[in-house]
Amino acid sequence: MQATYQAKIPDKGIYPLLDAMAALYGRAERALFVDHHVRGRALSECKRESIRNCGLTARQFNALRASLDGKVEAAREGQKNRIAHLQDTIAAAKKAVKKAERDLAKLRKKKARGAQAASMQHRLRFTLHQKRRRLHTLERRLAAARADHEAGRVRLCFGGKKLFHAQFHRDANGFADLAAWQAAWRKRRSSQFLCLGSKDESAGNQTCTRMPDGALRLRVPPGLEAAFGKHVLVKDVKFTYGQAEIDAALRRGEAVTYRFLRRDDQEAWYVHASVERPAAKITTDRRLGALGVDFNPAHVEVGGIDRFGNPAGEWSFPLDLAKKTEGRATAILAEAAADIVDWARLSGKPLVVEELDFRKKKAALRERSPRYARMLSAFAYRKFFQLLFSRAARYGVEVIEVNPAFTSVIGEVKFASGYGLSSHGAAAVAIARRGLRFGERLRSRSAFPLPARNRGKHVWSDWRRVAQRRRAERARGRCPSEGGRGRGIPLSSAAPVRGSGSGEGPPWDGFAAAPGRDSPAQTVGKTVRPACVV
Repeated sequence: MQATYQAKIPDKGIYPLLDAMAALYGRAERALFVDHHVRGRALSECKRESIRNCGLTARQFNALRASLDGKVEAAREGQKNRIAHLQDTIAAAKKAVKKAERDLAKLRKKKARGAQAASMQHRLRFTLHQKRRRLHTLERRLAAARADHEAGRVRLCFGGKKLFHAQFHRDANGFADLAAWQAAWRKRRSSQFLCLGSKDESAGNQTCTRMPDGALRLRVPPGLEAAFGKHVLVKDVKFTYGQAEIDAALRRGEAVTYRFLRRDDQEAWYVHASVERPAAKITTDRRLGALGVDFNPAHVEVGGIDRFGNPAGEWSFPLDLAKKTEGRATAILAEAAADIVDWARLSGKPLVVEELDFRKKKAALRERSPRYARMLSAFAYRKFFQLLFSRAARYGVEVIEVNPAFTSVIGEVKFASGYGLSSHGAAAVAIARRGLRFGERLRSRSAFPLPARNRGKHVWSDWRRVAQRRRAERARGRCPSEGGRGRGIPLSSAAPVRGSGSGEGPPWDGFAAAPGRDSPAQTVGKTVRPACVV
């Protein structure tokens, strides 16, 4: 897998050259986008013109083209996601319109009179009108997105749409006049450039070569040689994290790609080095059991099973992501992912996760309650599992993905009350069992009676019927609350020992925490289990 590491460039004397190179690359990139992707000119013709007019080497043009192709491909994928999102949003909006129409029809049918009835009817008509307007707007956006996709049109805003629209509200965005905005706009559009690596070049990169003393020798574009010379050394570049991986890649003769990036908030230049990091050898063993991961908006629940499929305890990792910045939220998710992977590594058990898709739910946020919308919008499901998969690959922990169908109801019915697990812990146990292909058939003591004609169908058809029954019972207030525990073995005695199901102690005995963060035992010891979110 590819890994990217960052280092700050301390030598500010090199900043004028980096600014000039970024501006030159930016102009060439925008010209290539117009000529090749908009006007459809041949790439070979565009390459000759860029080398001649912009003063680039052939290798620098290839890096520019690779960077632009990545942006175009990302825009096309975003176009597909936008179409899918609009379709889901339109479906949710149509349901809201139908509901508003039914409510208005019921109110008219009552033929109620008086000021209060008139006010309620007026409010419903206004709501229905606004929802129809929004539905019409969404349908027009979907038609435009489909037209672009079918025609193969790609729309890119070099510099970002947010800053582009800031010119129309300069005072609110901190710009004194149009000239101040134009200066920020040009600076943003010329803030980075790529040096593409290749394994057949010296030190893995011809344009940016790492020297034996650790400095980076940067090849200046021919168009800037008169001012800066042919080669310039970028000294004192130290990668705090990843230096060993970069050196190992250079010893193996692999490519190293460098991206130079300016951060306007710090007025500093950074360099990112990307190398291929070999995945670690898998050290976990399915024969020891597994750990199921149930990710929720407020916490991550992990349930363990032994080699026979029996529940072996649960642990909760709280996630307080509300009103957090993106960096802080990522740090909280990384802490939880690190603890879970360390637990799996020490216990020798693989991790089992669900393949979930919250796209449709997030598309309908506008039609849900404000509390539910805030909770789901902060639900960083994809980010958490990116961190989990990355750390698991680094430490040789196997991750098994399973279908999430009916894991919650299976855990609640089969394991919650009998083993003293919470609803989410029982769901995590069901996930772990599915990852190791243990049976999921119904038990007579916990299931509703099913007709004989259903016994030949897939077991999920039976669980679908159970789920429907339990939802109906819960709606009538007959099912117990999901947050409580049933009778059974206490969690402290259910904790496995490094892959065994003996229950003699926690799996992190002897575990040394990384500097600056608590051990898993300390983390779980501080846990306050939140209420279930339905």
